[in-house]
Amino acid sequence: MADSPEIELDGKIYDDWQKCSFNFSISDIANSFALTTPDFTPDHGEDMAVKARFGDHELLTGWLEEVDNSTVPDQEGTRLSGRSKAGDLVDCSAIVPGGEYHNLSLLEACAGLCKPFGIGVSALVDVGDRFDRIKIEQGEEVGQVIDRICRERGLMAWSVGSGDIVLGRPGFARAQTDLRYRYTGSGQLRSDNNIIELSAKLTKANRHSKLIMRSQGQTSDDDFGIAAAQSEAAAVDDAVRRYRPKVLTSDGAGSSDQLRQRVNWEMARRIGKSTAITYQCEGWQQVPGGDIWRPGLLVAVEDQKNKIAEEMLIVSVGLTLDEDKGGYRTSLSVEPPAAWVPKPNFEKADGDAQYAALRRAVRG
Repeated sequence: MADSPEIELDGKIYDDWQKCSFNFSISDIANSFALTTPDFTPDHGEDMAVKARFGDHELLTGWLEEVDNSTVPDQEGTRLSGRSKAGDLVDCSAIVPGGEYHNLSLLEACAGLCKPFGIGVSALVDVGDRFDRIKIEQGEEVGQVIDRICRERGLMAWSVGSGDIVLGRPGFARAQTDLRYRYTGSGQLRSDNNIIELSAKLTKANRHSKLIMRSQGQTSDDDFGIAAAQSEAAAVDDAVRRYRPKVLTSDGAGSSDQLRQRVNWEMARRIGKSTAITYQCEGWQQVPGGDIWRPGLLVAVEDQKNKIAEEMLIVSVGLTLDEDKGGYRTSLSVEPPAAWVPKPNFEKADGDAQYAALRRAVRG
């Protein structure tokens, strides 16, 4: 395996750099990179393609977007940065003849949106039923459209090293190793730990003793009377002992069963989001000779400092090479998988359904 990452700029190996970093996340469709070099002459002409590898692993394929030259003491040098090819999906508007797609699957729609940018699309799972109609809003960015229609199928889109994007769900595979931060019987850190640093944020700021989900405007014709006009469902967080109720209004869910699914999802998401931890590990590979760390993987965590002994989801990954800060390091941000369960999606009921039901109940 190569001793250091290989960077290509416009197809030519560029090795006059000192530090590098790569950032991947399941919450961002585009990945990013940065290089530090002692000197770089900006090219004010055409776009510059970037490809980064680490041994047999593709890290990133995209474009150089920013050259930051500085002569300020302690900052002297040049910083090159950019994103994977999907960065164009974030910045550019979706242009679709007629402003609509008809009778396409999620994969077909995303492929059509990405094709002009030279970005391929694949799916890790079944993408579900075809869409009867996908309306593109005026000026809507491609990334926004993809995010919107993916959520309607309970999926997400993220970049891979080739510059293409994949459709899937977080937790699609398990890491090749676990993460360990444990103590000996005498209270010393164990020598077989692979976590060298950690930073934890445990918060209850968005947690409530009771969540109440109400629908004011979307119901099923099967509901009637006052129940149709004001359907609601509730979920309780047993860890919040003081009185902290919260009322939420549902978008789309109208029946009692739909509201129950939505409020349970919201409660699970809030509980999951209350735990966010970042672990630092040596190296870029999960195990010697194995895969590099990637977001979206499930990983078993034994963190005795924060009393965590469960499977967590890797939300984002930062790979850095800086000889002044320990050489190869990986930063893994993890959260409970419950924080990333897809939001239940329901077709919006007819806006007049609740009032029609109420009128029928009043008329008897």
